[in-house]
Amino acid sequence: MRAAINTPMTYEQLADFLEHKMSMSHVYQPLLIRALVDAGGAATIRQLAQVFLAQDESQLLYYEKRIKEMPIKVLKRHEVITVNGQLVTLNTKGLTLQEKAHIRMICEQKLQSFVQKRGIGIWDYRLLDEEPIPDSMRFTVLKAAGGRCQLCGISAKERPLDVDHIIPRSRGGKTELTNLQALCSKCNRSKRNQDETDFRSWPHPSADPDCAFWARCECRNAACGLSAINNWNLRTLRIRCGAKP
Repeated sequence: MRAAINTPMTYEQLADFLEHKMSMSHVYQPLLIRALVDAGGAATIRQLAQVFLAQDESQLLYYEKRIKEMPIKVLKRHEVITVNGQLVTLNTKGLTLQEKAHIRMICEQKLQSFVQKRGIGIWDYRLLDEEPIPDSMRFTVLKAAGGRCQLCGISAKERPLDVDHIIPRSRGGKTELTNLQALCSKCNRSKRNQDETDFRSWPHPSADPDCAFWARCECRNAACGLSAINNWNLRTLRIRCGAKP
């Protein structure tokens, strides 16, 4: 089936749409139009997605933290890289064009081999969602959670919060308020689509009312239940229950 041929917009019509007719609930529309202008008028969806990713501050912060926590520490220990403040340098003498091509080829082979074994889900737990959650619904869920992860209790100021499907979409879960909860990026990534626990319903039935931390929790958020299920350390439990670390 051939795509319909639309009459091209003039510069004036495009500017008028942007300034007066475009209704925005997010940054997506102007970001996409700007990306197309920068690309000379056309770009693949993959190229557009890369532009969107570069503008997603929460993702940038997440990967900055992830890079510092794992690959930098490991490669620095093996003396493959050096780190000076925010500058990361490959610890090699000047590579020739052929040497660079060979190193890139080895890295690409390692990447493809790992992805084939583990699946594309290694990159991002958010790939589990095929459609975005409406902004109004997201606001309602985050407001009900008090701006905190309903599993570990961390605030949105400390770590980005996601709206999670309690019953994962891959298991037939629906995008409705009864099936949505607020989880931080770390808890949501750890859960992925392997669990259907409703973390809004604490205290957990396995909670021990005699536990000092649970008893001291003003909101009765069952630190014992969290400990039994997630093996959180003592300091995390105290923070969760409002006690001093």
